[in-house]
Amino acid sequence: MKNLIMGVAKGYGWDILEPFVTSAVKNCPNAEIVLFVDDISEFTRERLQCCERVICVDIPAYYKNVLIIHSRWKICADFLEQFGANYAQVLISDTRDVIFQGDIFKSFENYPNYFGYATEKLFIGEDKICNYVWIESCFGRATADKLSNKKIICCGTVIGTVNEMKTFCRIMWENLKAEMIWGHEQAVMNHLVYENLLPIENLLEIDIDGEIFTMAYAENFSIRGDKIFCGNGKCPAVVHLYDRFNETVNLVDKVYHDKNFQVDESFSDMRSVTEQATCLLFAERIGDAAKFFIKKFLVTEDFSDCVGALLRFWETVMKSPLSPASELIELSAQSALKSVKEISGLPLNKVCTLLNRAQESRHPIDPELKNNIATYLLKLAESKFIKGEHTQYLSCLELIILIEGGHVEWLRN
Repeated sequence: MKNLIMGVAKGYGWDILEPFVTSAVKNCPNAEIVLFVDDISEFTRERLQCCERVICVDIPAYYKNVLIIHSRWKICADFLEQFGANYAQVLISDTRDVIFQGDIFKSFENYPNYFGYATEKLFIGEDKICNYVWIESCFGRATADKLSNKKIICCGTVIGTVNEMKTFCRIMWENLKAEMIWGHEQAVMNHLVYENLLPIENLLEIDIDGEIFTMAYAENFSIRGDKIFCGNGKCPAVVHLYDRFNETVNLVDKVYHDKNFQVDESFSDMRSVTEQATCLLFAERIGDAAKFFIKKFLVTEDFSDCVGALLRFWETVMKSPLSPASELIELSAQSALKSVKEISGLPLNKVCTLLNRAQESRHPIDPELKNNIATYLLKLAESKFIKGEHTQYLSCLELIILIEGGHVEWLRN
């Protein structure tokens, strides 16, 4: 019987999804990959539909205004209710920061009626910035203290047999519903497991040195050839949160993107163009990427629909050595961002981080973009201060300091 991998892709391009999809297809030969998608370009949709054993399902309109990391449990539960009888085991996984290095299902095929969860290196009480705070905000300080000596459970990758996964998904949704607070998903999962609230007989912990390597706080890992290894020397089937380390990001960029990528000019919208230009960068064809992007850039006035793709494009080219082509791409991407009608619609944390990174590495910066954002942040900070919203006021100051090339540690303290 087939196995099933499920994930969501909201706002992602093929340049982001390619490592997840192609590594899953290659290393899990008996699995279908179902991606629930929303806000993707026609180019990315076509790429996904052309992949062997990949099925695209549009996210129902009802869930589009719900935090996707919460609604995915309901969406997956409904899919399993309808089609679960066709599958033996199920993996529900994040898609942006996961790769497959082996067949994850092989290790668990002899476990009956099980649900497996991956743990991280730290204990809950050691992470006072995220996990402890999330649990405290959901269930109170007494519960957070009680669970402090438990290892963090990551909700980004879970595996199990169909009925057990369906049970877990439904309970997660019942606890989350339309809650829009980030972090509550992971808090709920840790609470359910450690308080023995899941009516599942066989719960399996997959620790950091097991088949799912959750790298969030990993200190010991190695790279040999084109593989990432755990601290104990094991080559895990799944690597999650590889984006936390430059060396693993560089490996994924090098190994898991098509070096023979060819553009398809039939996709003329700017988002598809930008995503394809980013794929050319991963193929180490900077000159071709510049020509392809600039040709469309010169006749486009509004880039509001492709902000995420532009930021990814800009970030990717900054990893390359400086050259006339790379400088042209960077300045063009920044100029395109200036065309976005509402600065408030930009992901300002990301933009400011990239501006800071460009300054530190002496990459080109469009002074008008930098000035526009600094001016907007200053006005926003003033309004937050007047309203007494001091946390938001300090956040604005942090971003202003960041894009001016300063450090923000003293402000946080």
